[in-house]
Amino acid sequence: MFQRNGRSGYVLKPSALRIPHKGLLSSRTKHFLDVTIISAQQLPRPKDSSGREIIDKSIIDPFIEVSIHVPDWTHPPFLHESANVAGAIHSPPIGATVTNATSARKISYRTSVVKNNGFNPVWQEELRIPFDCVGNMKDLIFVRFAVKQADKEDDEPLALYCASLGSLQHGKWRHDRLCLHAF
Repeated sequence: MFQRNGRSGYVLKPSALRIPHKGLLSSRTKHFLDVTIISAQQLPRPKDSSGREIIDKSIIDPFIEVSIHVPDWTHPPFLHESANVAGAIHSPPIGATVTNATSARKISYRTSVVKNNGFNPVWQEELRIPFDCVGNMKDLIFVRFAVKQADKEDDEPLALYCASLGSLQHGKWRHDRLCLHAF
């Protein structure tokens, strides 16, 4: 959250949440996140509970899962229950997972699996992920890149990177370092 302000430890709420008039919260715009997943290098082998590499299968079959976590501002106290503003009532896109506890939606897409190559897997795949944004609050939408192993989708990711959509640069090539999990 603090990457975009030099890690100073303070970030203002978006203006839509600071102003007394909540009209911006009824403004919804549709967007697409276009991402090209090119490759990875030297992915770690899975680790056991003590943090040692599991050697019985030394080669992994990786894929990348890209997910967008969108806050849901369509309920009280953010939007009054009786609000009947165009676009205020929302149904999540196909493939989205609604989590009521955090009042957010998760929209996930994944690449194909690269078989037997954890050293330098190449995907060269373009993903187009639809999402909506309320009140132009892109700083509160997060994008998560998770490197996972085929046939173990429910396990912890091998590596991951998460950033605010507002802090990502548009139209630039990037080499993002992922956090590697040590169990």
